[in-house]
Amino acid sequence: MQSTFTDKWYNYGRGSTESKFLHGMVQVAAGVYKHVDFEDDDGMCSLFETALEYLQDVPDDFYGVDVRDVRETLTATLRDPETLDGWRIELDGDTPEADRWDEAYAERLH
Repeated sequence: MQSTFTDKWYNYGRGSTESKFLHGMVQVAAGVYKHVDFEDDDGMCSLFETALEYLQDVPDDFYGVDVRDVRETLTATLRDPETLDGWRIELDGDTPEADRWDEAYAERLH
């Protein structure tokens, strides 16, 4: 069985840094999905506001994710949704691009 962020955050204690990080990142993903697939910027903003609450006390670099950049981008996107266009999350100092396997997986989710 494949593991997901949502599976993981339930494995950590409520209020732990890991739980906050995972819950926040799920909100980020859902917000991006609202923006890109549904052009629902009100829904995106609501999810990003919640994500920022979860991520506020998470260290700037957590499990290789540049959380500071995530927070800064979410905040900027709340003012201007176009900020999100082309944004990629930095992981271990790199901004990896989706490959054909990632894209095929995403297509199966629809």
